Amino acid sequence: MTFVAGVAATVQGIALPAMVPTVAGRDRLIEANTRIQSSLTVANLVGPGLAGAAVQALTAPIAIAFDAASFVVGALSAAWTRVVETVPPPSHRHPTADAVEGLGWLWHQPLVRSITLTILINNGGSNVTFAVFVLYFVTQVGVTPAQLGIVFAVSGLASLAGAQLGRPLVRRGWLGPVMAVGAALVVLGQSGSLVAAYAPPAWAFAVLLASSALLGFALMIYNINQQSIRQAVTPDRLLGRVQSGIVVLVAAAQVVGSLLGGVIGQTYGLRAAIAVGVAITVTSALPTIFSPIRTLRAVPVST
Repeated sequence: MTFVAGVAATVQGIALPAMVPTVAGRDRLIEANTRIQSSLTVANLVGPGLAGAAVQALTAPIAIAFDAASFVVGALSAAWTRVVETVPPPSHRHPTADAVEGLGWLWHQPLVRSITLTILINNGGSNVTFAVFVLYFVTQVGVTPAQLGIVFAVSGLASLAGAQLGRPLVRRGWLGPVMAVGAALVVLGQSGSLVAAYAPPAWAFAVLLASSALLGFALMIYNINQQSIRQAVTPDRLLGRVQSGIVVLVAAAQVVGSLLGGVIGQTYGLRAAIAVGVAITVTSALPTIFSPIRTLRAVPVST
């Protein structure tokens, strides 16, 4: 069942971004992605609390049944969506050829390539850090699990603010600067874990709290706009392939990052792993900052 759920989640995660231009229209991508990301954030904030209350009030099996039913409701509501989708003609090539075509287009389109490199490097570096993050701050610094929960919750709340505050700047024609500053602020927020690791233990929680808030705020701004740019410039027939390519590349980077973090943590110490992870994530802002993205005034149109 876990395998089936994972496959279904992957398929849905690829299909959703690919369908947004058709459902919302290419002239409303930022608005659509803002609503989607805000909804996901609210669900992630509210879901664990509701799950705990449901388990306590109804017992775990019944809570799981309600959770399963919610996916059925989601599937039905998606099926009822009234949208005319242009389905590309079936390809008689090997699936590998379609995948290679998507990756090739991703690499040769300068905007998508820059965004993908930023996401790829950032996810790899983040997983180097996160492989030892909880272990280090709980066992060696003394941050309590409850405090870590607050740190993660603050990131979610700050992301809701980022979703709303970025839109007025983009409407004024500052999309490029917003993307560049957003990428820089993301890595600045991620660098907070290294600052907290070397700060006096009494300050660690406060530093983590502040950096988590900055990270959530900036990450939402960057993600909404990068998603919109990718959807805007990618032809309809390649939307699914490009999204699939990014999902596979990011998953590979996350696996490599986690393994690297574990090896460094075991060999050189947990704080060394955090330092290496932060160093990698800092470089992730460069593909966005030093690219045509920073000159954009608005979401481009597909060519």
